[in-house]
Amino acid sequence: MKNHSHLLVITFLVISTFAPVVSSQIPSGDEWLTQPVDDKTFQTYLDFFSYDTSLAFEETVIGVDETEGIHREHFTFQSTPDMKVTSYLYYPVEHELKDRRALILLHAGTGRGKDSSYNIVYSQQLARAGFTVLTIDFLHFGERKTSLLTKFTEKDKHENLYNKPPEYLAWIIQSVKDIGRAFDFLVTEKGIDKDRIGLFGLSRGAQVGMIAGGIIQKFNTVVLYHGGHFDALETGHSGAACPANYMGRISPTPLLMVNGIYDNDYNKDTSVSPLFKLAKEPKKIVWTEGGHMSATEEDRANIIKWLNTYLK
Repeated sequence: MKNHSHLLVITFLVISTFAPVVSSQIPSGDEWLTQPVDDKTFQTYLDFFSYDTSLAFEETVIGVDETEGIHREHFTFQSTPDMKVTSYLYYPVEHELKDRRALILLHAGTGRGKDSSYNIVYSQQLARAGFTVLTIDFLHFGERKTSLLTKFTEKDKHENLYNKPPEYLAWIIQSVKDIGRAFDFLVTEKGIDKDRIGLFGLSRGAQVGMIAGGIIQKFNTVVLYHGGHFDALETGHSGAACPANYMGRISPTPLLMVNGIYDNDYNKDTSVSPLFKLAKEPKKIVWTEGGHMSATEEDRANIIKWLNTYLK
């Protein structure tokens, strides 16, 4: 598949499908939450996410370290011709990499990206639970920082990315390509069994994961941790960047959502429940007693149980 900019098509779709919401509060819903696009329209989105599968990965190792029995490789790989992805690969030192199940972990919308403390803790916990974990920086975050975002406050992220439909759609497209290339990298370069790879997204990473899960029909399971349709400050997005148009297309991949009942960022009634309703079986949602990105030990155990069921 060839990599195209699709600038004219993207512009058309943004103009034709973006319905702005003037309120800064979570909308009660938009047209796609109540009625996702039909298959014909959805087919027009797919070419956005194609990439050159023959492009060399050109892995460049930056460093290797070990912490409490967890091996971590720091490296870059080529995603698209003009994009390199900065990454970490975690796995226990006593295991052969190729014999392990794997997860691609998508970080939340924090400026440090994959280097955020929360992302590192989750990577290590999942590695100790028996998984190889590949975690990548999204464009504009972490080691892939650009001039688009400078302060990484909620105002900065929403004014310059999340609430600017053309920029957000371009970011979603690149992110999904990066995830697809990460999957290919694990299989081709690291020898991971293609039938033993899952996708795990945290917060904003979960929102991206909804779209990637609907496009990339390769994962054995998709886990979405504290994500939703809109966060508290989002005012709208184009149809091609809307999770509601992809949730029903994750199936037949098993889907697990974990969300907080009292989440002030992704509201239970307006952002999460309507989105989960669009997903098809097999699916499950776990409601945790807490706010955004909070979970109990029981919640974490349920996630591992789910992963052990679908990533054998």
